[in-house]
Amino acid sequence: MKNLPVVTLAVVGEDVQAAYDYFSARSSGGGDQLLDRYFATTDRIGLNAETFPIKFDDYRRALVPKSYLAIYYFVESERSVIAAVIDARRHPRLIPDLIRARR
Repeated sequence: MKNLPVVTLAVVGEDVQAAYDYFSARSSGGGDQLLDRYFATTDRIGLNAETFPIKFDDYRRALVPKSYLAIYYFVESERSVIAAVIDARRHPRLIPDLIRARR
């Protein structure tokens, strides 16, 4: 698959901010380290969105290294769209409903 631009739904900014705040409160520089790992993961999605597994419907999941975060996204013909950045420790049955409501 070719490289595709990665875009986010507006609500994803709130997800990332909440994670940043959490990691910043846990350790000095933790929020910035999280952002580095988050953007490295979104870069990987942009390089080849089909690398990551489909978890339900047409949503794929990319795990952010050294965190509890999962990036859920779907692929369109000309872009990849991040729909949620959520705690991967949530009960697996709850995740699809949380994410579907955003689309």
